[in-house]
Formats: sequence, structure tokens, C-alpha cells
Amino acid sequence: MELLLELLFEVFGEVALQVLAELLAEWGLHLSRERRARRATPLWLGLLGYAVLGLVLGGLSLLLLPQSLLPTPGWRVANLLLSPLLTGAVLTLIAHWRRPGDPEVMLRTRFLQGLLFALAMASVRFAATA
Repeated sequence: MELLLELLFEVFGEVALQVLAELLAEWGLHLSRERRARRATPLWLGLLGYAVLGLVLGGLSLLLLPQSLLPTPGWRVANLLLSPLLTGAVLTLIAHWRRPGDPEVMLRTRFLQGLLFALAMASVRFAATA
């Protein structure tokens, strides 16, 4: 039972790390833009920016947590595949909760942003801790 609880804590710790990093990055991006100066960014450019930001924050996260929280390579691969999907889903739910019924919120775009950010961050962590 202890092993199961420890494993659940480690899996959710990796996902929580990615969600927290994405939320902090989004908050920083939001603060840096003036509301009047916001222009529509092309989708591909925004997605590329989130992927690069995920790579950078993945590297910085290695300074704080140099070892993976997951004990085996199998769990690390599962984390690499599943945590970006979970992160994208959580961020989509947050976007839907923040602006219910707002036509400007494109939930698919938000999902893709969270997915690419978390995939890039998880890839860096996976490669460094493999």
C-alpha cells in the first residue's frame, strides 16, 4: 500500500510540476502584454513559443529537481506520454472555468498550448534523467 501511495505521489508530482510551470509562464506572459496592444498571434507562432518556453523551463526545473520523481524507466515513459495530455486537459478546464461562454476562448488552442508546453518540458526532463 505504501508503494502505491508513493507511486501516485510521484506521478502526480511530475504532472503538478508541469501544470504549475505552465500556469506561471502564462501568468508572466499575461502580465507582459498590455491589453490595448494585444494583437492576434498566428496559431503556429503561439504554439512554437509555448514549445520553446517548455524547453527552457524544463531545463530550469532540472536545477531544482535534478532527478526524476519516478523510480523506473517505464513510469518515465508513461509520464512522457500521459502528463502532456493531462496538462492540456487541466489547462483547458481552467480556461473554460475562467471564461464560460466566451467565444474568444478557443479551448482546442488552449489544449494544444498546454500539450506542447508540457511535452517539451517532459522531454527535457526525460532526456536528462534517463
